[in-house]
Amino acid sequence: MNVSLACVQVYYAAGAVLHYVVPALFPVKSVQKGQPRQGQVTSEALYSLGPLLIKAGVWTLVEQLHQRGHTKLYTGWPPDAWQALYMLLTVVALDYLHDAWFYWTHRLLHWRPLYVHVHAPHHTSTVPTAFTGYSFHVVEAVIVFANEVLVCYLLPIHLGLHRAYHLFTTVIHQGGHAGYEVAPFLPTLEQLVSLALIGARPCPALNTVRHHDMHHRFPRAHFSLYMTHWDRLCGTEHPKYRAEVEEHFRAPPRSEAPPVPAPGEQQQQQLPQRRRKVPLGAAAAVAAA
Repeated sequence: MNVSLACVQVYYAAGAVLHYVVPALFPVKSVQKGQPRQGQVTSEALYSLGPLLIKAGVWTLVEQLHQRGHTKLYTGWPPDAWQALYMLLTVVALDYLHDAWFYWTHRLLHWRPLYVHVHAPHHTSTVPTAFTGYSFHVVEAVIVFANEVLVCYLLPIHLGLHRAYHLFTTVIHQGGHAGYEVAPFLPTLEQLVSLALIGARPCPALNTVRHHDMHHRFPRAHFSLYMTHWDRLCGTEHPKYRAEVEEHFRAPPRSEAPPVPAPGEQQQQQLPQRRRKVPLGAAAAVAAA
């Protein structure tokens, strides 16, 4: 499949599913206050085209470098048992490398000269949507996607795995902006281990949608992508984050009614705000845009 077409198809299909289909079919619990502004989804979907073209260009560069023998990429299929195990370990290594790259380049993008001229457009979305994922400046896209070239020189990676993994990161970026909680069911190896060890509870070591959503409300906090260790080590975790996560997962389910206050007494707690369901037919308008 053409690299440009693959990037575009995955991004807009995943965005439509996350923003329109999932909230229409499931009782998702919003982590946000308020709703996206009018026209926001369309403008973000259009603005994402620039970064998608950059990503396609990065993939083309990677393939050209591989053909000239300048990377550690390799081919060959199917893998034997040891090669399959190595590929699983490669995914874990890529997660940690990607997380470190994202954290430190993200902090760089918050350096005032870069923030004002490059990163600020992404933060105009104070109530993010799945299409906020790649709705950023093309210079930021070059910085963010440069790691997809660098990892080719750090460790041997199967060419197909490199392609699949970085398509997957596209969906991760979108899911982190979806506006409703996906944890603890994120499709990562680390989350699968967490589910096996502690069950369906948020793992303190792994990010949640709320984690990045708070970054759009509090831009000086939460710069990481997959894990929380960089924010904790560097003092950039928001002091209210843990409490908000606990409160979110303690909230009663949709079918459970809140307690009735005594006469004249205001109810102190409310059910968490739920993301407004968007008609499925509206997806066609975004796809057409």
